[in-house]
Amino acid sequence: MQDHSTYTEQITLDEGDVDYRGLMRPSALLRCAEHMATAHAWGLGMDKAFYSARQMVYLVGRQAFQFLRVPAMRETVTLTTYPEKTRRGANKRVLVVRSLDGEELARVDTRWTLVDTCAGKIIRHIPPEIDQYWSDTVDWELSLQVPKAAELVSAGSRRAAYSICDTNRHINNASYLDVACDALPLEVIDQGPVRFAAIKYHRQVPLGEEMELFYGQAAGEDGAPGWYVTGRREGKAAFELFCRF
Repeated sequence: MQDHSTYTEQITLDEGDVDYRGLMRPSALLRCAEHMATAHAWGLGMDKAFYSARQMVYLVGRQAFQFLRVPAMRETVTLTTYPEKTRRGANKRVLVVRSLDGEELARVDTRWTLVDTCAGKIIRHIPPEIDQYWSDTVDWELSLQVPKAAELVSAGSRRAAYSICDTNRHINNASYLDVACDALPLEVIDQGPVRFAAIKYHRQVPLGEEMELFYGQAAGEDGAPGWYVTGRREGKAAFELFCRF
């Protein structure tokens, strides 16, 4: 019987995948995680029509990533996604990025939630045809904690414009990394590529709407410094992010 518990692809990083340094953007890494999850499920018959017929949709609740070495433009890498069966309403998927000679470059830890599109509630009892292929456990994870800054600086507003929205008509999960990097001062970004980030997605920002952005310095669980960025819509957090360079 064929093992469907993992899925692998190779890609070559192009101009749109890298920043001004020629190194992979964090948003491109998260787009890879999203693509691999979607491609894996679609290959097993769980495409958009499959979920639409059941009035369900998968949304990302939390996410974290870590670069061990940031790949560069024109570098070919191998992507492998490892999904775990749903626990407490969350489906963990780990993406591992490796070089062609097997060097581990990055990992992404994503927690997906299956939502009833009519009731707007998380589905706790997952239909067996959805979870049947995934592993019982994936023994790896990143910290998903987002330490807050004691003081915040305004970074203006950001509209959910055409360039950062997806087919669900709201800001794409990966695009929040570009939004956060745009909010931080350039001298912070110039410190080097983002090596680690943890993100909480609280409320969708629909196409055409705006959120207010704020940032500040924060300390991680180990006390090491980093940066906190948040976006607020209608007085409530839309997303929160903690990152290190």
